[in-house]
Amino acid sequence: MLRRPEVRGIGVGYADPDKPSRGAAIIVYTKKNIVTAEINKSIGRTIGSKIPVRFISSGPFKPHESAPPKVKMSRRMSAPAKRVRAAFFRSRIRPVPGGTSIGRFRGTGGSTGTCGLIVIRNNQLYMLSNNHVIIQDNQFSATILQPGPADGGQLNNDVVGRSVQFVPFNLTGPNFMDAAIAQPLSNSLLNPRYLVSTTGQLITPRGNLNSYAVGNRFYKSGRTTGLVFGTVESIGMQVNVGPYPELGGAFLQFRNQTVLAGPNNISLPGDSGSVWMSGGFAAALNFAGSGTRSISTPIASVLSTFGLRVAAPAGAGVFKAGAVKGAAPKGNFAYVQPLSSVQRKQVRVIRAVSPK
Repeated sequence: MLRRPEVRGIGVGYADPDKPSRGAAIIVYTKKNIVTAEINKSIGRTIGSKIPVRFISSGPFKPHESAPPKVKMSRRMSAPAKRVRAAFFRSRIRPVPGGTSIGRFRGTGGSTGTCGLIVIRNNQLYMLSNNHVIIQDNQFSATILQPGPADGGQLNNDVVGRSVQFVPFNLTGPNFMDAAIAQPLSNSLLNPRYLVSTTGQLITPRGNLNSYAVGNRFYKSGRTTGLVFGTVESIGMQVNVGPYPELGGAFLQFRNQTVLAGPNNISLPGDSGSVWMSGGFAAALNFAGSGTRSISTPIASVLSTFGLRVAAPAGAGVFKAGAVKGAAPKGNFAYVQPLSSVQRKQVRVIRAVSPK
């Protein structure tokens, strides 16, 4: 189905979100103003006609890092950020919490996104974000600034660490996440808390969810949109995302993703790397979207792939791993399912190499 140019993605959600008791449906995201009859016939030939199909018109799903400073500071690109009053999320904050502007620096520019969450492994703290935000050209380590280059981050004052590990993009096959981590110059530069307001209010994450359901409502803090709210619209999503400029404009296929929808913009350029939260628990890692929709990866898949846990403070200068909760009920596929053993074998973490 994704070979059809009018189809953007396919997932599973409610046949009628206003009446969940009516059960599930295949959700097909399409370009706007198209005739869906032929697509419906194709689905019927594959799975039969008894399974409901719901069509949703959507804009293209694009990776959401920001452009280099000279483009990002244009009037056209800065307007959305001003409208949502997210200036504090783009400011210089020490120590660095989740939900703030970070980016990679190379040459005279770079890329800016969001430090989604502070995570921990073997007592070492890391910044969790996306491959396309903090890794250069799908292979190279980069100097990490906070705030990112698009927000005025400078080499002489704003270096907080270096990108160290990532899941490489597969240009010819399926991808299951767009994820990477950066190691700070010292743990003291990071604050295992999460920014939730334009006045600097922080909350302390409690851990992460192993699963969540269609219809759940989450919030997230992003460098561009600030604090926003979204509802899980579909899960198990297979979607084409692109273009990725650093990959020559390639479009990548992702599987097992979540789509969250909001009444307003919830994922804009610069929001890549932000993390959706439920209460104090991390739920999903945002990496792309269409404005009013976010494409995100279940956080449990990301953390288990890297061997990470959500970091939490445990006294002065000491940190601990947060709790894990919320497994999917057995046999209930309205909930996010973990990666299968076959899928896990297709996901690998590699160390970023220094550019020559």
